[in-house]
Amino acid sequence: MDLISLFLTWLKVSLITFGGSAPLPLLRDELVAHRGILQDADFASALAIGLITPGPNGLFVIPIAYFVAGVPGALVAALSLCCVALTVLLLLWLHKYIAHRPATKAALRGIQAATLGLILTLGWTILVATIHGPLDLAIAVAAFTLLSFTRVDVVWIVGGAAAIGLATHLAG
Repeated sequence: MDLISLFLTWLKVSLITFGGSAPLPLLRDELVAHRGILQDADFASALAIGLITPGPNGLFVIPIAYFVAGVPGALVAALSLCCVALTVLLLLWLHKYIAHRPATKAALRGIQAATLGLILTLGWTILVATIHGPLDLAIAVAAFTLLSFTRVDVVWIVGGAAAIGLATHLAG
């Protein structure tokens, strides 16, 4: 994938999603399903690296771009994030004038529902690509349970999962 196509892909995905993990299903669809540039396992690895790195939640696109095109790809992804940030400032200014309108509220409810469907699809795809046995499933269920029902910091969950994976590897 050339750098211009990569920039336009990241820009498109960033502009049509609304933060958080919403871009993930679209990036996965673009890079894995349509273009075949990455495998699901590579996508999941890049996502894991992006989610455990410090900084804002949306920075996971940089490791994904790195997996696609190396350091130049990561730089292009970072540049697209800057373009999107400037667009967000414009949208925030516009939002104060149209937020109270029923049509705006209805459109946002529709977008939220579609985003949930996209995220659920991505979650299923990552689950299938990364669960290779009962231990993987147990770690995933434990992480889900801890994140859903406790206030345990994500860093502890990821660190604990890494320790369990390493311990099972060393144990043979």
